Amino acid sequence: MEFLIRVTIAVSILILPVACSLQDTNVNPNASTETSVSAVLTGAEVALGFNLGVNGGLIANIYIQQASGANGDAASFDNYTSSPHYFNSTWRGFYVDVLDELQIVRRTAAAQKLPYYSGIARILSTYTFGTLTDLFGDIPYKDALSGNQVTNPAFDKQEDIYADLQLQLDSAIRELSVPATENFGALPATDDVIYGGNVERWKSLAYTLKARYAIHLSKLGSTAAAQQVLNALYDGSRFRAIAENLADAQVVFGSSTTNSNPFYQQNTNRPGWIGLGASFVNLLNGNAVTDAATKPEGLLVDPRRAYFATPYPTGSSTYRGSAPGVSGAFSVIGSYYGTATSPVIISSYSEAKFLEAEARYRINPQDPLVKTALEAAIRASFVRVINNASDPYATVEKQQAYIAANVANPDLKTIITQKYIALFLQPEAWTDYRRTGYPAIPLAQNATSAANPEGKIPRRIPYPQNEVSLNRNTPEGSGYQTPALWWDK
Repeated sequence: MEFLIRVTIAVSILILPVACSLQDTNVNPNASTETSVSAVLTGAEVALGFNLGVNGGLIANIYIQQASGANGDAASFDNYTSSPHYFNSTWRGFYVDVLDELQIVRRTAAAQKLPYYSGIARILSTYTFGTLTDLFGDIPYKDALSGNQVTNPAFDKQEDIYADLQLQLDSAIRELSVPATENFGALPATDDVIYGGNVERWKSLAYTLKARYAIHLSKLGSTAAAQQVLNALYDGSRFRAIAENLADAQVVFGSSTTNSNPFYQQNTNRPGWIGLGASFVNLLNGNAVTDAATKPEGLLVDPRRAYFATPYPTGSSTYRGSAPGVSGAFSVIGSYYGTATSPVIISSYSEAKFLEAEARYRINPQDPLVKTALEAAIRASFVRVINNASDPYATVEKQQAYIAANVANPDLKTIITQKYIALFLQPEAWTDYRRTGYPAIPLAQNATSAANPEGKIPRRIPYPQNEVSLNRNTPEGSGYQTPALWWDK
């Protein structure tokens, strides 16, 4: 039984959790690099959007109770009892459908002297490896894309991977900073479905990712991590990260069956399997994450509620999430992310300003720029998501009241909780939870298993069964808690 859908869009993309053939798990299927660098880049970007949305986003966001595995095979994700076989597609989707394709782009771009294509592919590869290591911990990195030459790639330590992610982003920025005339061929344009070949926006994404990976190390040194965030976001007084909603990095999907948004396809093909978690809907209702899912809405309803969630019952004005670990779908993904043409977000202006707010708070909680950054982050999310002027919960006055209440006396709990809401369905919210413990979501029911004997909220994903079976270098004994990720110790 499949948990999530198998789709075909631009390139072949395998979505959770179809078991792959043992014969091809560690084989590079890309026998030729003669394919147009332009076509391969397009396919890799779309594949990243799909895998990020489903193989990364839904898994991570079920764990932190934004979404819920309400019924069917998805229920095993809700109480952390999924077999390691379910993660075969996560591993293959990112390594084969995304990273192998980006490797072709980079090699071809180097041979043809196309630094802009190389820089874009380098950023996307860094992002993909970053996503994988934040899901699994130690992963194949240096040997990962060697194809048939290395069928048992070594697992690199996450600490070493993190150091190189920063170096890769620096290299990408340099490649994208050369004059256009140093590209001996066509420049990226519409084949780049994320930024349309705009290299300045690609550089702003690189700086935002540098800040993201810096804040991930907050447990290892709070002030040092925060200062590295600000060093990445700012060049002196100039904010050089993503600086407006129009510069958000995202993959936008089409309306046809074969190229529509993965969340939409999931709900269309497996209705009722994915709902919304009670913790997330409680916050949208203006309540606490630990309140009963049936509690009436509070005084400060989130203005984004009608866009992130659907009413339950249908046609009503009430919203309800699923209690963690308990079957049953109530409110589901709403119109902003749940329609055929909805985007999958890679990173955003809102995220960049949340990073700034947290960094400034860690350095000096009394810094007035904490409030400034936090307000900008929340407001950017409102501008992106809210599009119905007649929504009584989303009037200008209601938006301003919500912002004022949340920036009045900001602390780390407020910053991360607001980021948790704004980064709905993005796996980054799981990393924030593991770093900070916010929001303080309740334990799921019926959540004990051999891989998670104490029923705690997962802090990693077990290595996939195919990798355990085929790669003799795969570390033994992985579960949902151990071995701990390097930055999570």
